[in-house]
Amino acid sequence: MQKVDIAISYYGKPYQTMVTLFSLLEHSGKFIDKLYLGVERKQPYDDAWGGVFKIKEVFEKRGIEVVFLKHYAPYLNHVKPEELSAEVLESIRYQYALQHTDKKYLLILHNDMLFSKDLLQPMLETMERSTRPLAGVGQIGQCWNCPAFFEKLCNPEKYEQYRPTQEELLALMDRHPTVRHTHNRQLVEQGHVHPLPECRLNEYVCLLNIDLYRKFTYPQGPVPPFGAVWDGSDTAAAWFRDMFNQGLRFENIYFDAYAEHAPFHATKSGHLADDNRTIYENIEAQAREYMIRHYQKDEYSFQSKLQAKQLIYRKKLGKWVAKALK
Repeated sequence: MQKVDIAISYYGKPYQTMVTLFSLLEHSGKFIDKLYLGVERKQPYDDAWGGVFKIKEVFEKRGIEVVFLKHYAPYLNHVKPEELSAEVLESIRYQYALQHTDKKYLLILHNDMLFSKDLLQPMLETMERSTRPLAGVGQIGQCWNCPAFFEKLCNPEKYEQYRPTQEELLALMDRHPTVRHTHNRQLVEQGHVHPLPECRLNEYVCLLNIDLYRKFTYPQGPVPPFGAVWDGSDTAAAWFRDMFNQGLRFENIYFDAYAEHAPFHATKSGHLADDNRTIYENIEAQAREYMIRHYQKDEYSFQSKLQAKQLIYRKKLGKWVAKALK
C-alpha cells in the first residue's frame, strides 16, 4: 500500500487542528505514515502556543513531528530564491516537510478541515493511473476570485484549454475587478497570461509528487517554493504558474464531497478568525465540542500542560523584553 506523509501548518486553532487530523486519520489513516506540524514563528494569540503540546501528546503515537519554524517568512516580496538561506527556506510554509519526507507523495492541508470520506485513495489512484507524470492533484484555482469564472469561460477542469489573449484577459479583469485586481493586472501586463493569475493547486488539501517537486523547485530547480507568496499572489500561485510553464501538469479533484473547509464558520473562511478574537474563540469552542463528541476528551498530561505554560511565558517575556529595548 502506498504510504504518504502529511504537512499541516499551525497558525493557532489547536482544536480545529486536532479535528482536522482526527477526521483525516479516521477516513484515510491506512495511507498515512508521518505527520509534520509546522508551527509558525508568529501566532495570532499568545495562548495558541499552548495548543502545540496538546496536539503533540494526542498524535505522538501516530508519528507526529512538531517543527518550530525559526523565521517568519510568509510573504517574500522582492526576494530572489537564490538569496534565501537554508534556514529561512525551511521556514517557508510546508517547506520543511517537502524537503524531509522520504515518501513519494506528500499531502498538504489546512488546519481547519473536516473530512467525511477518504480523499487520499482517489488522489493516489489519479496520480498512479495518469499517463503523464503529475506534479500534483487537488482542486485547481481560486475561481471565486477569477473574472473568467464569472463569465463562465473557465473552471478548474478547463484551465489548460482556456487561453485568452493578453488584451482579452485585461478587458475581462477590468469588467470584473477582484480583491487582487491591481496585482493580477500587473502580472498580465508583464506577460503572465496563462495560467491565469488566480490559478493554483489549492492548499486546503492537495497531494504533491515529491520527486518532481524537488527536481523543479528551488534550491534544485528554478521554481519558487510551494508555500512562498511572491509579489502579492496567494500561496502556491507562483509555484503553480512556474511549474506549469516548465511543462508539468496537474489534475483537478474537487474536495467538496470528501471534506469541508472552515466547517465551524458560516463564511467557510479561516482568515476572519486570525484578526477577530470573538470569531476565533467561537469556532474553537465548536471544534472542541466536536472533538469531545466524536473522538476524545479534552484532557492532557501534567507534562504537556507544564510545557505549554512555559512556552507561553517565554513568548510573553520575549515580547516584553523586545518592547523594553525599543
